[in-house]
Amino acid sequence: MAKPSPSCDFNAELLKLKTASPSRLYLLYGSEDYLSDFYLTRLRECCLPGGDDGFSYKRFDGPSLDLGQLGKALDVMPFLSERTFIELRNIDINRLPDSEKAVKLLQTIPDYCTVVFFEDASYEPDGRLKFVKFLKEKGIALFFSAQGRTALFKWMDKRFAASGKTIESAAKERLVLISGDLMNRLIPEIDKIAAYAKGNVVSVSDVEAVASHIPEADVFEMINLISEKKYDNALHILAELLKNRDNEPIAMLSLVASQLRRTYGVKLALQSGKRKQEIKELFSITWDFIADRLISAAGRFTFLQLRSAVESCVNAEYSMKTSAVEESSLITQVFLDLMLDDSEDVT
Repeated sequence: MAKPSPSCDFNAELLKLKTASPSRLYLLYGSEDYLSDFYLTRLRECCLPGGDDGFSYKRFDGPSLDLGQLGKALDVMPFLSERTFIELRNIDINRLPDSEKAVKLLQTIPDYCTVVFFEDASYEPDGRLKFVKFLKEKGIALFFSAQGRTALFKWMDKRFAASGKTIESAAKERLVLISGDLMNRLIPEIDKIAAYAKGNVVSVSDVEAVASHIPEADVFEMINLISEKKYDNALHILAELLKNRDNEPIAMLSLVASQLRRTYGVKLALQSGKRKQEIKELFSITWDFIADRLISAAGRFTFLQLRSAVESCVNAEYSMKTSAVEESSLITQVFLDLMLDDSEDVT
């Protein structure tokens, strides 16, 4: 498995924009698109302090890239600003047909020009490719990932404060667990919760009442409920997920399989004597309270239960792709297999 890119220090990178001239070449990518969008806006403002004059700013949208048009844009001299700014949005840099030509072209970026490759949240540049290596070595590559507890909670406090509210720490944790830790996803949830909360302080019950659940959160919750033998509660959540037509069965099965494999991995890590911090690093878990719940759930399952459920995921995926079996019944069977209790706890 590829090693994840190190997340940039967002505040430090913003400070650089204030204290130094913009560079000639950037690659902006990562799941936290609120921050990458924010940075792109600030970078554009640094290059074009007077705004878009219709001359010094060019934007190209992907996935393909017309190198001829890019070359012409690079040749344009700034007119009413000190720099020109070229924004390349969602270019498929992993599949450029003329990557060698693109490298040669970008090696000649004038000193007065800034070129930015901006990728959406779901795109992952392939660091093994020559063109991607070139962008990362010769340009400034910034990876924007979900923020840690301190930064995210501080940001959440500011968002609630703008609505005249404060929020309890436990409520912030619950919101992250239910709705995820990406800022653009949290903004509408914060607005809803702030409008719903009757008092000045937002509580866990306020979050529970109106926050939208992402499927990943529901799958995580179901597995925890099953570990606690609260089968009816878990099956109720499953029924709601299956009823939602926005949840594609194959995508949902992938989420279930991923979470079960992670739970099984944590079970193995615990058996080998790993502590919480080591487990967090091994499985890229940011939040202590999520690690605590995952470790507790893994401890309550037997190896046989988890192995059986993981194998059931593999069988379900095969059946979905090769037979006409009802997909919802295949997903349900995975959880029924997880509910099979066995006192034998051996690998």
